[in-house]
Amino acid sequence: MSGISEHKIINYIKKKFPIKNKEILRGIGDDATVLRNGLIISTDSFFENIHFRFEYFDMYSIGYHCLSASLSDLAAMGAKPVGALIAICLSSETGMSDIKELYRGFQTLRKRYNFDIVGGDIVRGQVFGLTITVIGRANKPLLRCGARPGQDLYVTNFLGLAETGRRVLEQGLSRKRYPDSVNKHLFPEPGFDAAKIIKKFATACIDTSDGLSTDSHHLAESSRVKVIIDGAHIPIHPEVGMLCGSQGIDPLDFILSNGEDFELLFTAYNLPKTLRIKIFKIGRVEKGKGVWLSYRGKVRPIPASGYDHLKSLSH
Repeated sequence: MSGISEHKIINYIKKKFPIKNKEILRGIGDDATVLRNGLIISTDSFFENIHFRFEYFDMYSIGYHCLSASLSDLAAMGAKPVGALIAICLSSETGMSDIKELYRGFQTLRKRYNFDIVGGDIVRGQVFGLTITVIGRANKPLLRCGARPGQDLYVTNFLGLAETGRRVLEQGLSRKRYPDSVNKHLFPEPGFDAAKIIKKFATACIDTSDGLSTDSHHLAESSRVKVIIDGAHIPIHPEVGMLCGSQGIDPLDFILSNGEDFELLFTAYNLPKTLRIKIFKIGRVEKGKGVWLSYRGKVRPIPASGYDHLKSLSH
């Protein structure tokens, strides 16, 4: 499948199927679809050995991880979750006890964020997988297209923890040395609490599912602006620094290229310093296009080097 990429496919679909129905306010190109009645809808798929591995995920953590990742799209839109439809692809090894543990993971999030499991589908296949559709509601959703020159770029919390956790688990490193990272990978948290606080200030928003460089490109492209990331202001969590130091990896490149932290990357004017959540100012918005890195006195364009589901299919 030479030359194929997620971005190419999405752009092809957008051109081939332009939105014509007046009930749809925002279609392909944001974290979720926005309907005129205020409903927000998003879909994600997850499969074993791609999104999770049974070597270090149990069914409870799979349920929690996958549903949380799906809910993160609603948080990025500033929406309140209403319901979820979950389609399950069972493998030959899936038993009823596995299903109960999977739904226990769903139940933890359902109780925490007060939404319902309202349907889905059950099929059997070669590998275990999930497709999750989440439904939320927002009167004034946050979009990717609202960034303007003169605004600053912010992110909630540290980046790179989820990928650090994945590598710790995959490489069999000490979990005790990387507790925050392992927890971030197994049990990510959708940013509903942060979204409630930043919503009155944010002009554009996206969740960091694909990595800082790629998600910054999404913001820049949707808003038709230039995004400049200040490398000196990107916070490095001690566990991220420890892993990168032990493996000879530049922590800045590591954070730019790896995602699944599901934090909120957003733009705003003069964000108050008294907000009750951890927020870092990591860049700014200017006239122009693309994403640029300002670091150690140099400014250079950077590619979208984050996660692409289809990279392994291209050669």
